[in-house]
Amino acid sequence: MWGEFMVLTRKLTDIEALLIRYLIAKSGLDFSSIDLNELKVHDLADGGMGSLRLLAGAANENDRIFGSQIAEVRFNDADGEAVIVSLNVDTEGELLELDIWKTDFSPLIRFPDPNYWK
Repeated sequence: MWGEFMVLTRKLTDIEALLIRYLIAKSGLDFSSIDLNELKVHDLADGGMGSLRLLAGAANENDRIFGSQIAEVRFNDADGEAVIVSLNVDTEGELLELDIWKTDFSPLIRFPDPNYWK
């Protein structure tokens, strides 16, 4: 229909998957049934900070509601600004979003070296 638009989905980048694995481990919850290599995501309109909607394959993704934050990590971006990353689930306990907030609202320059998450 003309009034609707399609959100472009993609797979996680390697660093995004590593970050989500780190946050899942930090949460202590079991998401072993999810193959992050096959997980589809779409970028959220957050001014370039990097937040992602994690698509669970539900019939209507738009009806999913925030349930809770299960893990959080903080780091400084290349410009020294603080970045807070949260992994959130929906009311059904399914992965919902990777919320990335750079405290000055500027675009994320880069994630830390991958060894940071190991």
